[in-house]
Amino acid sequence: MKVDELADGSLVVTYDGSPLAKFMLGLMTVFVGTAAYDVFIGTRGTDRLIGLFGASATCLIIAVVFLETAWFEFSTPTHLVTWRRRWGLRQRSGTMPFGAIQSVMVERPIGDDGTPSRRINLRMMDGATVPLTVGYRPDSDGEILRAADQIRVVLGHKAEETRSDDVASLIAAGKTIDAIKILREAEGLSLTDAKQRVDELRRKASSR
Repeated sequence: MKVDELADGSLVVTYDGSPLAKFMLGLMTVFVGTAAYDVFIGTRGTDRLIGLFGASATCLIIAVVFLETAWFEFSTPTHLVTWRRRWGLRQRSGTMPFGAIQSVMVERPIGDDGTPSRRINLRMMDGATVPLTVGYRPDSDGEILRAADQIRVVLGHKAEETRSDDVASLIAAGKTIDAIKILREAEGLSLTDAKQRVDELRRKASSR
């Protein structure tokens, strides 16, 4: 994910996963070609063919997942977010005012306990969400976290307050899984600890 700050204070956030997707498709072609050679010319065994076709399928899946491009412009002069995103054969775009964005959330998939994978979601006032990328991307160096904080600054949000509000609003809406994701991201909690924290916050909210 790349973040560019423009001279007028606007922010342009882009992502291009096509180089990796093309590499995986090229690798898949090599595996398929090798399998075809074994079938029509070579005399290799069935186990090797199964392995080659399995590797080809894996490469294809990875290519589809990473075949995504995204472009989001957060314009400070107009206070508008203009965006377009393409994932596989699907393409979406839109425009929204800054005021329609309630918070900027960074999510991790449940069960992600190794190298963190993350994505940024724009949570709207009406409860809808607009992800900057459909897929979760590896973020061992915290690049996605920093991008989210830069977006919050442009929108006029405060990072810590935004995350706290996210958890409270998600619990109130009954979206406990999303609340657990935010808590794990914000405080580095384990899945069990995050579940316990959400249960505690839900009990406190219901007793008020």
